[in-house]
Amino acid sequence: MNDTETHAGTGVRGAGLCNSCAWQRVVTSGRGSAFSMCRRSAEDPRFRKYPPLPVLACGGFERRSADEHAGSGEFAPQHVDRGG
Repeated sequence: MNDTETHAGTGVRGAGLCNSCAWQRVVTSGRGSAFSMCRRSAEDPRFRKYPPLPVLACGGFERRSADEHAGSGEFAPQHVDRGG
């Protein structure tokens, strides 16, 4: 199977919170199916690579920047101080 990653800002229908998260990467299969991949999963085992959808709450959520929504494709999470 030859998967192609698409622009991070495209979103996946029914993905919920993931569609506005900077850590989302949309992966499209050779047959045209789209999957929401969490890039946080590569560094933190608490996050599933392909979470069950829709995601309604997530401790790793970081809102995607306005530039990413506009289609630049840049990975620019907006960090939130969680008072740790």
